[in-house]
This record gives sequence, C-alpha cells and structure tokens, in this order.
Amino acid sequence: MNGSHTTSLPWSPTNAYKYNPNNGNVNNNNKTNNNYARCVRLEKEQSLALFEFQNIYDSYRSCREGKRGTINALKFEENLEQNLQELYYSLKNRTFKPRRSVCFTVLKPKPREIFAADFRDRIVHHLIVNELEKVFEPAFLKESFACRKGKGTHKAVRHLQKNMRKIIGGNGKRKRAYFLQLDVQNFFMSINKKVLFSLVEKRVVGFVGWSDSFKQDLLWISKLIIFHDPTKGFTQKSSKKISDLVPMHKSLINVEKGTGLPIGNNTSQFFANIYLHELDFYVKNVLMCRHYVRYVDDFILLSDSKEQLLGWFWRIKDFLKNDLLLNLKTEVILLPLSNGVDFLGYIIRPWSVFVRKRVLINFKKKIVVYNKLVVSGDLDDFDKKHFCSTKASYLGHFKHANCFRIKKELLDNVA
Repeated sequence: MNGSHTTSLPWSPTNAYKYNPNNGNVNNNNKTNNNYARCVRLEKEQSLALFEFQNIYDSYRSCREGKRGTINALKFEENLEQNLQELYYSLKNRTFKPRRSVCFTVLKPKPREIFAADFRDRIVHHLIVNELEKVFEPAFLKESFACRKGKGTHKAVRHLQKNMRKIIGGNGKRKRAYFLQLDVQNFFMSINKKVLFSLVEKRVVGFVGWSDSFKQDLLWISKLIIFHDPTKGFTQKSSKKISDLVPMHKSLINVEKGTGLPIGNNTSQFFANIYLHELDFYVKNVLMCRHYVRYVDDFILLSDSKEQLLGWFWRIKDFLKNDLLLNLKTEVILLPLSNGVDFLGYIIRPWSVFVRKRVLINFKKKIVVYNKLVVSGDLDDFDKKHFCSTKASYLGHFKHANCFRIKKELLDNVA
C-alpha cells in the first residue's frame, strides 16, 4: 500500500470507514477524505433497558397528543420534570402502582361505561403498547383493522368490498355467494386476564430482540396493568341516573373476578387485538377461509357455500368457548351478498357502498336542532363551532359512500 487511498477495506487504518459506526456502508464512495474520521449519525437503537428516562419521556409526548387541554394533563405538566422523574424511579424500582380511575358514562350510540386512567398511568400504557407493538404488529394478520396504524374503518370497508368482488367473480360469470357475520358477546367484559397474559408472555419470552432483563421488566408492567382492577376506589363522574342506563352485564363493576378490561384505555384496545389474533389465525390457517375481515369483535367470513359457512360457525363457536373463554352473540347473520353487508356504519355491496339509515337519521336530527337555534336567535359561537365540527365528521363519513344526492339534500336543508 504505497498510497493512503488505495485500500477499499472498511476496517483499514487509512480509511475513514473504520470510524463509521454503520458498518462502513455509509458514504462508501468517498475515497478522498485525507483519512479524517467522519462521524455518521446512528439510527435510533433498541434501548438496553425498558425504563429509561428517554422512553418514558417519549411515551409522555405520545400520550399528551390531543389531551393537553384536559385537567389531568394540565396538572401533570404543572410540575412536569418532577412528575416524570418520580414516574421514572417508581418504574425502575418497581414501586409503581396505578392510581384510581375516573368512571363516566357516554350515551351515544348506546350507553357505555368508560374507565379513564390517570394521565400518569396513561403514559405507562403508551410505554407498554409502544414496545409490545414491536412483537405483535408483525404477527397480526392483514384482515384485522381496529386500532392499528395504517388501518381503520374505511380500509376495512374497502377490504371487505374487494373480497366480495373476488368471490362472486366478474366478466359476466358472477356466482352466488354468502356472508356470515358474527359478533362476540360482551367482548371487553369477557376477556380472561390469565389467558390474555399468557398470550403476551409467550410472545415476549420468544422475542429475540430484547435482553432477558428487558423482557422481565415488560412482563412485570404488563401483568400489573392487565390484572389491575380499576373499579377499586374509582371516582364516579356521571350521575346515578345516567350510570344506571348501562346494562349490568356491560359494567366492569359487575364482571366476574379475573375478567374484563376497561373500555377507553390504550392498552385495552391493543390487548383486544392480541386476544382476537388467535381467532384470526384460526379462521385463516385452520378453517382456511380466504375471505375474512375483523374490526374489534365484529367479523365477517365469505364463501360461495352456505353449508360451509354454517360449518365454520359451529367450529368458531367451539374455538372461542374452549380456547378464549368467549361466547358468540345469539344473533347470527347468514345471508346472500346481494343483500348487502351492514358493517361499520355502511351498507356494503360488491360495487357500491351506502350510508346506514341510522347515520342519516342522526345527521338529520342534528340539522333540525341547529336550524331551530338559528331561527330562534339563540345560536352562539360555541353551538356554531360544534355544529361545524359535527357536520365535517358526517361529511367525512359520507365521502366513502355513494350518496351524493342524499348529501346534497341534507346540506341544502341547513339554515
């Protein structure tokens, strides 16, 4: 080696690539650097420990999105640095305990009981989900659309419609096909915590990307959140008259010990996907159903044979009962695809999508209330802003359906 630039080996003492922490693959065409060490920025690496302060801060940033105006978030941010430090040490020393939840009832589309965790606890929820996503997201099937990045209701509708077209065929050779629509009975209140944690534990232990201590920390905090009972010492925000509208079997207060997840927590939504991933795998890889879609606990199977769908129904019923300790709702829908599928606020047919009648009726009621305020002169800025937001939400829903004429008629009636 007579010259200082003749070697192409990344580890050569005469080559700047020796100092390149990215395996010498960055700037590999730069051979005339006069042997100066060139710093190359590393991509974010996997944390060596779960409870690093940076992880907790990132989870806080994720948690506060859209929540900065809430009372809990504002209180936490009054002494942000101190609160984050206390949370960090409580997790690191395993002294963390969930605080009491706030319970309230929402009435639409039907009465539901919500248990909202304290803002500090929601930071921990985000920390858990951020890590578990790395394990489970690659395993989740493409047919699952709820609470996943890049998924959602509209993509679920398009996926179902695409599968409807596939199964009935085209080019004048369309055949008769059917759909089986099923729903899990009282799903969130029926999730068995031992079964859920065993599913989490199995995947985490088998994941090769983490150290044993990282896995132990993740399993400890996951178990703590899964088995936490938010009904102990909670604060009730809704009046008794309102809270009593929730059916007893839909209330977390009345569930059997060791079952039920609170609706409203970030972890609950993700744990629901973990739980029903077992169903997805069974339908796709055991029953070998080619055309399938699931959104939370509402799922649909397609086939050109009514008898096949009926057989699948009984096998799914047994699988849910024996393996996941769940029951199907007594209402079973098995109809020709030509009837249209009522799913996620739409009536879906192979070549058209319509808005559900109930959605149209609800929007009409909003318009009537708004028009009365306009006529009476009682409309204030808050009401106007609220209606504009509501209208935008409905129009966003209508945009994905074939309803131009109906949409125009509704908007023409706005005062």
